Amino acid sequence: MERNESGKYVIGVDLGGTTVSCAVVDKEGHMLSREELPSLAEKGIEVTTDQISFCISKAIDSANCTREDIIACGMGAPGLHEPKEGVVLWSPNFNGWDGANVYQPLNKKTGYKFYMGNDANVATYGEYFFGVGKNSKVMVMFTLGTGIGSGLIVNGKPYNGVFGASPELGHTIIMADGPRCGCGRRGCVESLCSRDAICNRCASKIGSGRKSLIYEMCEGNLQNITPKMISTAAENNDLVSIETLEEIGHLLGITCANAINTFNPDLLVLGGGVSRSDILFEFIKKTTFEVANDTLKQYCEIKRSELGNDAGILGGAALAWNDNYA
Repeated sequence: MERNESGKYVIGVDLGGTTVSCAVVDKEGHMLSREELPSLAEKGIEVTTDQISFCISKAIDSANCTREDIIACGMGAPGLHEPKEGVVLWSPNFNGWDGANVYQPLNKKTGYKFYMGNDANVATYGEYFFGVGKNSKVMVMFTLGTGIGSGLIVNGKPYNGVFGASPELGHTIIMADGPRCGCGRRGCVESLCSRDAICNRCASKIGSGRKSLIYEMCEGNLQNITPKMISTAAENNDLVSIETLEEIGHLLGITCANAINTFNPDLLVLGGGVSRSDILFEFIKKTTFEVANDTLKQYCEIKRSELGNDAGILGGAALAWNDNYA
């Protein structure tokens, strides 16, 4: 399917296991509208592509556009893809997607050309094109949240590897005998620094009998601990919370230093909900610059994401604007 070069805007799509978000986006990255629907990932490819199509239509209507105003659509989605052909090689939580061609139903249902990429790669491209990475040459981004995602931009192009999912820096191993990761291996960054890993580390300290403000904040139920609670308690000089963030910051700092040593970036970006903690951010920077190569670290800045939760949508829009894949 061809692009509609007479159009004025593109559609950015952020597809997740729970929701699909769509926006009409102009050349400067301004969203004229933003809509969200359940993705219904468990119900199969026909239902989910229907939801994507409905969400796109809602976004167009909300922006007071016509269908003819849209040039193309770009989408970030979890898993491994062959982005030029639109084939899903593997996608967690999406029933019946493995081996399927996603472009065919989406082209038919929307009438638009689609571009697709791994969600972390697409979010990284969004941050590069519309966010904090605009002037960088080599940019590495980590998204810190339920998992640890990552992306790499080299000279303005997303680096995707052979199957469109590289780099998986969240699954680099930093502790050979560490905890089991969801990927099946031990000691991955994600197994040690994901949202649940942070909360479990803090809960373990409190469970051993140490006093903490967290106990009152979670009303005595350690399973209710959140990274936000830990960050807030740390800002109020809670030693258990500060210690938790320092340990996580040390592990993530090693990970960032490895990225600097491997890719020689001029910019390393931290995004995702967990990265919002000022104390954690400082601990990450401290370890990174302590252990990274003395020469390479001189050329690299560490910054927070500017786009926040919009990085995925705007990354999809960037793909569509640039006739690119991630």
